[in-house]
Amino acid sequence: MELTGWRGTLYRYMDWGMKLAYVNILWLVGTVIGLGILGFFPATVAMLTIIRKWSNGEEDIKSFTLFREIYKKEFLKSNLFGYIWVIIGIILFVDLQFFRSLPNIAALIASFFFFILGVIYLIALLYAFPLYVGYQMKLIQYFKDCLYIVLSNPLFAIFMVLGFYFPCYLMMKIPGLIPFYGGSLIGVALIFISNKMFQIIESKQKHNINTAHK
Repeated sequence: MELTGWRGTLYRYMDWGMKLAYVNILWLVGTVIGLGILGFFPATVAMLTIIRKWSNGEEDIKSFTLFREIYKKEFLKSNLFGYIWVIIGIILFVDLQFFRSLPNIAALIASFFFFILGVIYLIALLYAFPLYVGYQMKLIQYFKDCLYIVLSNPLFAIFMVLGFYFPCYLMMKIPGLIPFYGGSLIGVALIFISNKMFQIIESKQKHNINTAHK
């Protein structure tokens, strides 16, 4: 018997809460199994893949089986993808700190430039893994598309930042939630917002193609 009214709403929220807690535990275990540095990115990809399927209405999937399958399949590629982002971030940070240490106007301008690049980088990083789990592309194309999305849709960039910030803020206020929702709650926010953005982009692309054929 399907519950309706407030009972049905409460049940759905509780169901989502339990599922998010479960997949977050899988994410933590996957990260630990890979000793952190090798487990974080494949565990994140596996978790986001499950959340994306849930958001698309595929709620009857076997979470553990799918998590294990994606974790193994994407272990090498996701680590390569993730650590390229890490290296880019380190380079930008080192350059920014270098120019900030120089006492001249040229260095000030350069430091401002690298600061802007850093902001773009951080926002693009929020799109990186939702894009990775949603589309099959060459690695270089992911980086190009992330940059394109950030620069062409600043409003959604703000939404993505807020989608990342509010769950983090909640975890800081209630640290006891971290073992159960530390990753999955952020994942839900990023997947939901990025899916809306991807749908808009796909719609525009289809419109442009149809217009070009007329």
